[in-house]
Amino acid sequence: MHKQLVNEMRLEFRVRPAGPLLIKSGKGAGADPTLLDLNFVRVYNNALGERTVYLPGSSLKGVLRSYSEKIARTVGVTCCDPLSKDASCGRKIEREEKEQQAKFSSPKIYSKLCTICRMFGHLPMASHLRVADAYPNAATLQATNQTEERDGVAIDRISGSVVGGGLFQLEVVTRGAFFGQLVLRNFQVWQIGLLAIALRDIDSGLVPIGFAKSRGLGEVRVNYQRLEISYPGQLGADAANRWGNKIAGVTAFRVQERDAYDLEPEAELEMPVAGAVDTNWCRVTTRHENEPAIAQVLGATVDAWASYVEKRGVAQ
Repeated sequence: MHKQLVNEMRLEFRVRPAGPLLIKSGKGAGADPTLLDLNFVRVYNNALGERTVYLPGSSLKGVLRSYSEKIARTVGVTCCDPLSKDASCGRKIEREEKEQQAKFSSPKIYSKLCTICRMFGHLPMASHLRVADAYPNAATLQATNQTEERDGVAIDRISGSVVGGGLFQLEVVTRGAFFGQLVLRNFQVWQIGLLAIALRDIDSGLVPIGFAKSRGLGEVRVNYQRLEISYPGQLGADAANRWGNKIAGVTAFRVQERDAYDLEPEAELEMPVAGAVDTNWCRVTTRHENEPAIAQVLGATVDAWASYVEKRGVAQ
């Protein structure tokens, strides 16, 4: 299925800190007197022409994955522990290949992955979801993205006393905006529904990101900027009518070895709000640039997740 591209969902978003936010760089201040003990991650951005704080795509994807796992387990859908040395999907598949003395095909590997690994990937199978780094844009870099110093005190958890020098400084972003995007390729509709729930809860403040979440850091707001749902390779005069303003998972297409992937059959959905449809470059794309409309379209896919849970979930 990775060798074909039959559908694609692209969501552009803006992340704004609702309070202090810190994504640690992993490097201490060292001998640089301008850096704090715990400094925000930075990178040189060609578009901006300078080094700037940013939100790594790996951090955003990690939060989405861990919270999606929590959602799945809450409703009784089995998913592995990706960090386990014995119980992860990768380890299970590795053991089975050794037992059977055979290298599994891609469809067979996919069929053995848990619900979350099917979207986020694991060692034996690449992810269907790509989350890009989120940067401030040129208009907001100088005007609104502000970092501040916040003091902390290191406490020994056993003795309750101050550790070493005790006082340390954190560099936090308190105001600004980071712009990024996520792309989900060869999706099933239930996967968009699960992502929609996770994004909603992040925006609601239920899922903080970054460092020191238990101390009040990391609450953010997520605003949708643009949503595109595309169907590449669709030719013919009626392509726009057939696929425009539709949300169709991979089971609606002729995927090579489709049955071997153990895909959940799904019905096509009509978008609750009509968007702009174009057929450029043999690709039918429906585009929304209004946040309430985007929220409605994403919300319409949650029922597909509920249907998936009914069929694949474990009895409570």
